[in-house]
Amino acid sequence: MNSSTPIDLVILGSGMAGLAAAQLAAANGLRAAVFDKGRRIGGRVSTRRADGFTFNHGAQFLTARHPDFVNSCEDAVAAGALRPWQVSGRDAFCGAPTMRDFPSFLGDGIEITQGAEISRIESHDGLVAFHDDTGLVATARQAVITAPAPQARRLLADAAPELATTAASATYAPCWTAMFGFDADALPEHAAPIHEKSGPVGWGVWEAHRPGAAAQDGAALTVQAAPDWSEEHLEQDQAPVAEAMLAAWQVASGTALGRPRHMAAHRWRYARVITAADADAPRISASGRIALAGDWLAGARVEDAWLSGRMAIERLAAVAA
Repeated sequence: MNSSTPIDLVILGSGMAGLAAAQLAAANGLRAAVFDKGRRIGGRVSTRRADGFTFNHGAQFLTARHPDFVNSCEDAVAAGALRPWQVSGRDAFCGAPTMRDFPSFLGDGIEITQGAEISRIESHDGLVAFHDDTGLVATARQAVITAPAPQARRLLADAAPELATTAASATYAPCWTAMFGFDADALPEHAAPIHEKSGPVGWGVWEAHRPGAAAQDGAALTVQAAPDWSEEHLEQDQAPVAEAMLAAWQVASGTALGRPRHMAAHRWRYARVITAADADAPRISASGRIALAGDWLAGARVEDAWLSGRMAIERLAAVAA
C-alpha cells in the first residue's frame, strides 16, 4: 500500500471493535486497512504460549445478547472457533481451542498490519494521515480509532480535540494476570473456575477445563486478580505478583501445589471499563472523518466493543451519504 495514496478507511486497532468495524466496512464495499501495534490480533481477547503451555490470559469468556452479535457467535461456533460454556450459571462462549481463535475467525480476509505503532494522527484537506516515528504510514478518507481511551485521547488531541475530550471521560481498572505451568499430575479431575469480586484471585481456571481446550504438555493454570488488588499492586514487579497470586490460589482452591515449571505475570493497565464515556459526548469528529470505537464507549463486555465498531462504521457512512 502506497502510504500517500488515500484509501477509504484506516482502522486503528485489531481488537474486537476494530475487527467488527473492518468486517462491516468490507460488507459495505470499502477498502479498509487495519493497523495494530501488537503482535497478534484480538486485543484483550488473547492467548499466550510459553514452555509448552497455553494460557488464555486476557478475556476469559464472552456473552452475547444483541441479535447481530449472537449471529456472529453462532457463525463462529459453526466454524469451530467458539464453544458454549456455562460460567457461574450464565450462558457464555469460550474460544476454541483458544480465546484468540475467535478474533482470528473475525479477522479472516481483513488487511491487517501488526507491529505498527501510530504516534501521530493528522486531519486536514479532507483526509486523515497516520504517522509512526519514521514518517507517514497511511492516508485515508475516514478513520476509526479503537485504542484504549487514554491512548485515543493523546492521539486525537490535535486531529479531533472533541473526541479527545470524549476519551477523557472514560476510566478503567487494571488487571494482573498470572500464568502457571505444572506437571500433568497437578491437574484436578474436576474443578470449576473460581470467581471472586475482590482480592488476588478474582478469577482462576485450569486451562484444560475449558470447553474444547487444546491438549498441552502439562497443566496450565490462569489466575486473574480482581480490580482492587490489581490497582493496589499495579506497579510491583512481575515475579512477586505471581508468587502472591499463586499462594492466594492455593488458599482459595484448598489445593497445595508444588513449584511450577513455568510462572509469569502480565499487567493489563486498561483491562476493564469502570466508567464508560459520557453518553452525550461526541463519537464522531466535527469533520465527519474520524469515529471512535471501543468498549469504553459503552461498557466492559466483549460484545460492547464489537457493537461499537459496527456503530462507528454506521456513523461514518451516514456522514458520507
